[in-house]
Amino acid sequence: MTRLLSVNVGLPREIAWQGRMVRTAIWKAPVRDRRVARRLNIDGDGQGDLAGHGGEHRAVFVYQIESYRYWQDQLGRPPG
Repeated sequence: MTRLLSVNVGLPREIAWQGRMVRTAIWKAPVRDRRVARRLNIDGDGQGDLAGHGGEHRAVFVYQIESYRYWQDQLGRPPG
C-alpha cells in the first residue's frame, strides 16, 4: 500500500554557486495544509531550471522513503 508521507514545496531563488549566480528551487519544505497539484506544479512550488525540471510531464516528483534513508546514511544528515 502506497502512503504519502510529506508534500514539500519551495520557490526559486538566486544563489552564488561556483563563482556565478544561478536560479534554483532545490530547498523544499514540508507543508501542513492541502495543496493542489496543477498542470505545471503544486501550489506554492516552483522550479529554477524549467529546461530540466517541471513542466506538464514533470510537475510532481515522487521520491521513495528508502532513497531518503540511503542518502541520510551516505551524507550523515537528513537529506533536504
